[in-house]
Amino acid sequence: MANTTDEIQVDEYGRILNDPTHDESPSHGNSPAAWALVAMVLVGLVIAGIGSLASAWIVMWVGIVIAVLGAPVGFFMRLAGKGANGEYS
Repeated sequence: MANTTDEIQVDEYGRILNDPTHDESPSHGNSPAAWALVAMVLVGLVIAGIGSLASAWIVMWVGIVIAVLGAPVGFFMRLAGKGANGEYS
């Protein structure tokens, strides 16, 4: 992707076109681990919000627990190779 010339190329807007320090594009966390974490937190917070609005405190706390469990699930999935730099990214 990167140009291997020694000369730096700059476009008319001042952007460097062949900067060797930016050879690899960022993944922005698009991985199964990140999606699992976000999905669990989102579902948990929706359940907690519904439980809170309905004054069903048990349902609210179940939602909070699901949301909090999203962090370790994402962490352990990343350790298992499903993260942004794993084999499935």
